Amino acid sequence: MLNFSNNNLNNEGRLRTVLDVGCGVASFGGYLLSSDIITMSLAPNDVHQNQIQFALERGIPAYLGILGTKRLPYPSRSFELAHCSRCRIDWLQRDGILLLELDRLLRPGGYFAYSSPEAYAQDEENLRIWKEMSDLVGRMCWRIASKRNQTVIWQKPLTNDCYKEREPGTRPPLCQSDADPDAVWGVNMEACITPYSDREYFSSHCYLLAFDFYCS
Repeated sequence: MLNFSNNNLNNEGRLRTVLDVGCGVASFGGYLLSSDIITMSLAPNDVHQNQIQFALERGIPAYLGILGTKRLPYPSRSFELAHCSRCRIDWLQRDGILLLELDRLLRPGGYFAYSSPEAYAQDEENLRIWKEMSDLVGRMCWRIASKRNQTVIWQKPLTNDCYKEREPGTRPPLCQSDADPDAVWGVNMEACITPYSDREYFSSHCYLLAFDFYCS
């Protein structure tokens, strides 16, 4: 769907790390291994412990984790892609705080692949969810990179430019400048966007090349 050159899933080595939310038996991660992509498979409910054990026995990184109030145990910009296929997570809850946690974890220009009935179903409830989610990611400055049937792939921005262009008072707000995006142990999630620091902003121009753009 992203039309990488030669249909190479890891985009010539530029896409290396993936977070699979609601992984089941980690079949998605297993599929990506052959393309030299390492997937951290997250099962967000302890009733899936047998599935996680099965994934680990297959040699696929996997763990049980709660998408609740605390940050996931990864520093910011840890993944190039996050994936959720019918993972039954309410991404709209608490002002989109869980989606904002994914935003913290994604690198500049990173992708979120979302496969769910809301992306294509025409009943009233799914249309409502899709409209609200589309509105939220739009305010987060994500754009649709590809959409087909029940799957949509969003891409987060490469720089702070879009954040600066938002109307005053737009929610979610930007996180406080003194907040540490890499602190994870026991740190509460916040319903705010983590902007790039000046150092990251400079480095993000190198990410342009990594995601098939050119450095300025």
